[in-house]
Amino acid sequence: MEIPTLGEEEKQKLFTEMWLGSMMRPMGFIMRKLGPEALEELNEETAQGCAADMKERGVDDALKFAMNYGIVNKNIFGSDVEVEGNPGKAILDVKRCSNLETALRFAEKGMPITKEQHCSGCINGYFRRVAENLGLVLDVEFSDKGCKMTISK
Repeated sequence: MEIPTLGEEEKQKLFTEMWLGSMMRPMGFIMRKLGPEALEELNEETAQGCAADMKERGVDDALKFAMNYGIVNKNIFGSDVEVEGNPGKAILDVKRCSNLETALRFAEKGMPITKEQHCSGCINGYFRRVAENLGLVLDVEFSDKGCKMTISK
């Protein structure tokens, strides 16, 4: 039997669902079984590892940080993103966040997650920590469908 080749949008949606599900379920388990301190430790360890990987790839300023995540969010997850700025200060504008869309679809199916919880976990649990580990500052403005991250030295 021939295996069909999926289109780009189908691949992105399928991957996003698989990735987000594989992240959210273990985090929920950790919170229930081990508590918020354990999740904080996991988030910090993950951020340190991601920052170290990024340093090895030459991501060492605000614009490279924004471009790194802009590329991932657009090409891997299928989000609508724009990047602007310079090495000292850059903006990653996530106009439509595919991860948020997926989390909200999961919520409709009964997963206990809200927009606020998802976005807080994404920014405070991951992006801000990675930025700090790279010596950067990250501020965020939330919108209905995404967020605008300002990254600076």
